[in-house]
Amino acid sequence: MFKLDLINMAYKNLWRRKVRTFLTVLGVLIGTTSIVVMISIGIGLNDFQRKTLEQWGSLNQIEVYTGMMWDAEGNPIGDANPLNDAAVEELKSIPGVVAVSPGYNLGGRAIWGKKEGYLQLVGLDEKEMSNFEFEIGQGRLLEEGDRFNIVVGSEVGMNFRDRREMEMMDRMYRQGRMIRMEPQENKTSEMLNQRVTLEINNYNGQTKRYNFMVVGILSEKNRDKSWQAFAPIEEIKRIRDFTMGGGRNTETKPSSGKKSSGPSPDDYEFIWVRTADVNATKTIANELRERGYQAYSMADALEGIEQTSKTMQAILGGIGGITLLVAALGIINTMIMSIYERTREIGIMKVIGASFLDIRMLFLTEAGLIGFLGGLFGLIFSYSISKLINHLSADFINQGMAAGDVAYSISLIPPWLALFALGFSVLIGVIAGVYPANRAVKLSPIKAIRNE
Repeated sequence: MFKLDLINMAYKNLWRRKVRTFLTVLGVLIGTTSIVVMISIGIGLNDFQRKTLEQWGSLNQIEVYTGMMWDAEGNPIGDANPLNDAAVEELKSIPGVVAVSPGYNLGGRAIWGKKEGYLQLVGLDEKEMSNFEFEIGQGRLLEEGDRFNIVVGSEVGMNFRDRREMEMMDRMYRQGRMIRMEPQENKTSEMLNQRVTLEINNYNGQTKRYNFMVVGILSEKNRDKSWQAFAPIEEIKRIRDFTMGGGRNTETKPSSGKKSSGPSPDDYEFIWVRTADVNATKTIANELRERGYQAYSMADALEGIEQTSKTMQAILGGIGGITLLVAALGIINTMIMSIYERTREIGIMKVIGASFLDIRMLFLTEAGLIGFLGGLFGLIFSYSISKLINHLSADFINQGMAAGDVAYSISLIPPWLALFALGFSVLIGVIAGVYPANRAVKLSPIKAIRNE
């Protein structure tokens, strides 16, 4: 018997018992929908948490700090790897590292036009800035040769207020009065190509001003950097030298490769490491910790989230699987009832030469067809429910969670899940049809015709 003949005959047999077939298919539909929707929620929540983490920091970036520990009195304990040029070269040599940039943090009172405020500066290797995940909104990133140029985050302008307002707030603070700061409009976009003056005081009581030109403004997508400004590292090193009193050498001393008993004034405050992918981030971060560095990345948080997500998907999928198991029992019941009703038909098929394999394949095809139809309509229903869930949760996510321009979905059905659900439904149908098919094969043709 040809395969097309089998499928055609199986379809006609199911169509003859439309109500029973419909109810059996409905059971598979409910089971498939339960599995797909429940697993899709687990996948969607994992994707939601991953995208949220990416907004607050790159998953392909590691922040490296010295492994120094301090006691209760602030004295260094043990040895630590110095963060100097030798450390930078060491990190660059690690396989999987794409870019490395040392850095400093510096902050102080700043003036922008008629406004005053606070500016948090981060000194980076300007040659490497384009290799990290900075997304520019206006202007450009720092380039080799830049000196007193800076790139500011999308919220930096919120740190500045009118000078008279700042003076009034300062007087109120000195008088011990409560200060109430009214929210203001974000005018960071107006800072492009504007001069910002940073006022720095050193340990000797001296004050010096440094003028910077804003050459770029980061996109709002760089949320973890939205309140910072970025400047060439050499300029920040010179300013830091002034804060120390101006008496030390700004050149970084070459490292002997040995661990130090305490941090040196010439050491970098941190080193950024850009990796090839998330898996490389986890591997390299662990390697850095083994080498004695403190290493932190958003991928550390992602690992815990993924483990929780896998557990959740297994639980939700198991709940849906129970429903599909009940549907499989319905298929078995339907096929056994079909055997009782078609005993004479089975006997005649055997008399006219149908083989055991033909009869077995006929019943397995009918059972598989029920599974296929239930899985197919279950997928269609699953996509509809998934869209409904995402529509109902959209306002909560975009407003309550401040999602911004990123599209989030609580329920997410990837192609592999759809194919798995359809294939699993057919497999369940075929397995459920094995017992009825074997029972049909064992019927005696003479007894079948006589009993009928």
